[in-house]
Amino acid sequence: MRHQETARRGLPRGDIVTPRFAAALFDVDGTLLDSTEYVMGAIEHVLRTHGRTPPPRPQIGRILGPALADCYRVLAPDMDPSPLVAAHRAWQKERVRTLPVLPYPRAIETLVTLRAAGVRCAAVTARSKVSSLGTLDAAGFGGLLEVVLSAEDTPRTKPYPDPLLLALKLMELTPDRAVFVGDTEADILAGRAAGMTTVGVTYGFFGKAIAACRPDHLIGDIAELTSLLLDV
Repeated sequence: MRHQETARRGLPRGDIVTPRFAAALFDVDGTLLDSTEYVMGAIEHVLRTHGRTPPPRPQIGRILGPALADCYRVLAPDMDPSPLVAAHRAWQKERVRTLPVLPYPRAIETLVTLRAAGVRCAAVTARSKVSSLGTLDAAGFGGLLEVVLSAEDTPRTKPYPDPLLLALKLMELTPDRAVFVGDTEADILAGRAAGMTTVGVTYGFFGKAIAACRPDHLIGDIAELTSLLLDV
């Protein structure tokens, strides 16, 4: 009922709203969820417990997006990433319901408005299924995402297009009918490789540097998607 009330407030009264796209696929961390402590905290913990000094958070943010093992190959190039990834996922699993992972301002309202206008929504993340589903549900996205794909769902994750193409297949859609919204270079590369329209957000881990990745559209607030994706 709360989502229905939000949808009624988000759409113009008396106007005909026509979606420009059939679906919007979203990255999770840095796009839907402000999970800074959950993501950065895990990386900092893992590096410190393995005798490394974590780099500054802005530097870590520029590494995020690809598979977690690839991130640790950059952060600790002389170490086997497998135990680092395992420690990272264990740290997050223990805190999936305790660390603050909140939706970005207007994120839930925007998805509700898009769905009310006929735009289907899904999420694709390189995070584990347990932690991604747990944090999305805790943040209030339950029932808003038709498909949620995580690291376990495809052999290759972003920047490869595989998870995006799988999501579209599950939704029975072609790439030209969907947009992919993300905050990292891996997101933009994956969306482009999948043949989708890409939308970069400047409030995530890459910040305004996402513009250098040349997404098709650039937004500073997720609420801008309503005017981008809907004809009123």
